[in-house]
Amino acid sequence: MPERTRRSTAVLPTNSFIAFWSISPIPPWSRRIRAILYGKQGASYKDRMMDGQQEFLLESVSYYDVLEQMKDGIFIVDREYSIRYWNPAATAILGYPARDVCGWSCKTLGPLCKRDSSGSPLCGEGICPLALSVSGGFAGRYPHYVFMRASDGRELPLSVTVSPLRGDAGEVIGGIGVFRDMSEEYGQLKLAGEIQKHMVTTEGFSHKGLRIETLFHPLEVTGGDYVEAFVTDTGLLVATSADATGHGVSAALFAMIYKTLFHGSLKATYSPAAMMEATNRDFCRTSTVEGYYLTASVVIFDPSTRTGYFASAGHPMAIIFRRRQGVLVPEPIRERSFMIGMVEGAKYQETPIKLESGDLLFLASDGVYEAENESGEAFGIEGVAAYFADGGRDLEELYAMLRSRNPYGDLADDVSAILIEAIE
Repeated sequence: MPERTRRSTAVLPTNSFIAFWSISPIPPWSRRIRAILYGKQGASYKDRMMDGQQEFLLESVSYYDVLEQMKDGIFIVDREYSIRYWNPAATAILGYPARDVCGWSCKTLGPLCKRDSSGSPLCGEGICPLALSVSGGFAGRYPHYVFMRASDGRELPLSVTVSPLRGDAGEVIGGIGVFRDMSEEYGQLKLAGEIQKHMVTTEGFSHKGLRIETLFHPLEVTGGDYVEAFVTDTGLLVATSADATGHGVSAALFAMIYKTLFHGSLKATYSPAAMMEATNRDFCRTSTVEGYYLTASVVIFDPSTRTGYFASAGHPMAIIFRRRQGVLVPEPIRERSFMIGMVEGAKYQETPIKLESGDLLFLASDGVYEAENESGEAFGIEGVAAYFADGGRDLEELYAMLRSRNPYGDLADDVSAILIEAIE
């Protein structure tokens, strides 16, 4: 009777149930491991029968066939990122046959170049999810959509899970990627994102000696940040910044609830504190979901007098930058207050503000102040102050700076801001 064999496995993502098996004589100590894996001393007859069936299945099925029959796309690269395996599902999703793909370098800007949602390449000079796995040991689902070009030219949004492929000694010998076409889900999210963009202020404008600019970049396709600036029929400038807990669609829905309640409060008052109190009261009464809150800040400003009022509900500090002898000096406006949704009868304070020519008023979500660099250092008020002190006024440029501080180009939160500049 031929000598029995053992099979050595390489670990894949826990939800993929895949292994690679090599054939070699079975050593005596492996029988103990086999007993641990497939049976236990004192196990019931039923348990032993189930273990026997499982062992029979494992001995009867080729794991190469398992790979070939998976409906998720699977590919394997070596340490040089050359593709060594490409299953039929990968061909079905992207259209490239294995005979063409195997041997391609996943690291080059070729047909399989991976991009993020903004179109920036993740291969080459970018950061590939597999590079994080092979070089850094990352295992799990990549937290963002990855876009790859199919053979027919379409850009497909994919959900990608990666894992390092390890040899017998535990050393990393390559990487494994498992991906799934998310076109239908992404289409729905993109529609929601487009609707959301039409409900926030994304275009800057000028009004009676004031220049107003906004920034809005959700972490995902949609997000929980909200920015809006507009002029009332009476000529007052209204600006608000808000941030719902969480990310994605659920946070976006709560941000839209804030918009509805905020505009409702405008019908009764132009006092920022009273508006916060009304919005908070109505939010507590209409939103019954536990654990979801909002931070927000509001500015009501009269351009004719260059004066106004500011109120905050747990939102990050506002900053007025005043020009003193040619130098911008930051004056933070800090208010300790409850977030919207925490206490129904919460009271809010309002702070009077005045802007002279050259002064700036900056409102932002915590995604700006807490953006970290590769060492984990937050951008903070110091980073914001340095940007404006150096003459920066373009909020999109500020956003690019936040991303450039992280070697992966990734941010951990939605980013939004409003800048009001007195230009005359």
